[in-house]
Amino acid sequence: MPRGLATGPPGPSDMAPRLRAVAAVLEAGLAEGVAPSLAAAVVRGGELVHLSAHGAAPAEAGALEPGRLEPSHPFDVASLTKVLCTATLAAQAVAEGALELDAPAARWWPGFEAAGKGAVTVRQLLAHSSGLPAWRPWFRLAVGDPVARPVLAPAAARGPLAGLAPALRRSRALVLRALLAEPLEAPPGTRAIYSDPGFVALGQVVEAALGAPLPALFAARVAAPLGLSGSFFVDGLSAEADALERRARGCLPGGPSEARREVSRGTVDDDVAWALGGAAGHAGLFATAADVAAVGSAWLEALAGRGLLVDPTVAALFARRDGTFGSSRALGWDTPSGPTTSLGSRLGRGPLGALGHLGFTGCSLWLDLDERLAVALLTNHVHPRGVDRARILAYRRRFHDAVGEASGVA
Repeated sequence: MPRGLATGPPGPSDMAPRLRAVAAVLEAGLAEGVAPSLAAAVVRGGELVHLSAHGAAPAEAGALEPGRLEPSHPFDVASLTKVLCTATLAAQAVAEGALELDAPAARWWPGFEAAGKGAVTVRQLLAHSSGLPAWRPWFRLAVGDPVARPVLAPAAARGPLAGLAPALRRSRALVLRALLAEPLEAPPGTRAIYSDPGFVALGQVVEAALGAPLPALFAARVAAPLGLSGSFFVDGLSAEADALERRARGCLPGGPSEARREVSRGTVDDDVAWALGGAAGHAGLFATAADVAAVGSAWLEALAGRGLLVDPTVAALFARRDGTFGSSRALGWDTPSGPTTSLGSRLGRGPLGALGHLGFTGCSLWLDLDERLAVALLTNHVHPRGVDRARILAYRRRFHDAVGEASGVA
């Protein structure tokens, strides 16, 4: 566990020392309008060496208050859910013998074999080589369903989250039924296409293997061992939905939602994850920068042979680049690919390389395996108008180069 994180994210009075170049590039991103809110954490060799938050914080009325952001404010980390939650839990299940990488996923999720998916393995879901499509707008299935339709109403019309549970259960059933019926676009193992549906399926597999819903598994198996206090799912199907909804008021808002015809505030930005109840294998986690970096640091410790969170032998399997032709993916993780990688030009250049992942909302986590650096960048770049891919890529590169320079990485 990184030193300084055992009791959760530090407040402004006990914040870890700042790396000046990192703070400067975060302030510059704020001034340039890259995002209204940005936070970053850097852990090196198990020690938190940088933590800062810059920009606007959510106010009680749902607006943003300039200059009030604290490190304790959670962001919607979007697809970082894939590594922080789903892949981490999958690695634990493999280590415990509850899951087998090269076994058919349908062994744990009966019905998944439909439409030619019977040969798809757990490994292929993790490596994005299952042959499933990149994305499907399955949230639209609620439009024609009288029970599920309320999930597509704007917040003012749909009422409290707890009261939406019947509609969310129905929309979840519709999405999962569509995934079971979804045919492959390519034979398993023949191509690598980043697939949200693949990680929705993997979430179902992990839940079956470990015997609980993803939010409960994450809380018990990831957050609790690492002492994380700022990471959670806003799960509309939880018995604690009221409390989660109140907690979510402190989360940074996301981007425009096609499904709900609103800007997401305190609910997951991803519309498919929302239709699944707010928690899914591909998206749904809210987290602070310190918590994201802490999970990354735990993976670094495992890869160095000191596994608290993940068994070192299994961590090494997950860190190995997949053999699918043209793939940059490991299992759950990505690796730097080409000169335009968001990791920039300094980090991850040693013989051991790097592992990382991006989140659509403007977040990222990268691990420099040689320098033992875990670098978390959280932003709500998509607020309020949506994503500018070229701009956030350029900013991520600039940010990571600042981290490398401040850390003495040539």
